[in-house]
Amino acid sequence: MSLINFRKPVNLSGFTLIIPAISVGNVPQLTVDLLITTLKLENVASLWHPGVQPSVGADPFYSNEKTFCTACELYVNEARKLAVLQFRSTIEVKLALKFIEDLIDGITELKFENIYVLATGFDYELHNINNKKVYYYAINYEEKVEIEDAKPLEKTPQGKFKISGSGLAVKLYEAIEDRLKATLLVKYVSEGDNLYDAKCFFGKLLEFLNLKSEQLIFPTSWQYVYGTPPPTGLF
Repeated sequence: MSLINFRKPVNLSGFTLIIPAISVGNVPQLTVDLLITTLKLENVASLWHPGVQPSVGADPFYSNEKTFCTACELYVNEARKLAVLQFRSTIEVKLALKFIEDLIDGITELKFENIYVLATGFDYELHNINNKKVYYYAINYEEKVEIEDAKPLEKTPQGKFKISGSGLAVKLYEAIEDRLKATLLVKYVSEGDNLYDAKCFFGKLLEFLNLKSEQLIFPTSWQYVYGTPPPTGLF
């Protein structure tokens, strides 16, 4: 079975792809939610892999739709040449490296021009937890990134990244950068109500993508971040 199963043919050559790593507060996934609704991306494919825990649910963006969502899906805006992956479940630890390998093979075959990996880390790792900067690392940038409150992400003396709470983000980025132009964007957050963090991350991502700020459109699922109301049948 193919890794990415398209519902309709789409030529993604030259597109930018956003990949949200499953990390602290699910802020990367919330940020991608905002990208999909605000920039009006269309669901064009599902991603199936034994390393992704299967799941299915109602459409997370529009309550009046009769469609459903699965564990991992691909959304695109062809006019903007922008694509995003959205994860709705976790990655099996034992199959994580195989998943990364197969994913990179798949996106390389589709000829994406730029890849952005979004991640979050525990803000207690910072010397000053009030620091709201977004950190980035992009080995292929030919010029300095001049974005307010964006700071280069530094490696450890051993030449490695250490971002506690970022899940597979570092492994994914390091595997991608060997083959494609890639950027790692990190925001440090705390667990809790992370909707504000997602809105901030969304704004900074637009700056990196050189896209104009848009009026935010919130997905229906954001009404139930802490679960749906209790069923009336309980009372």
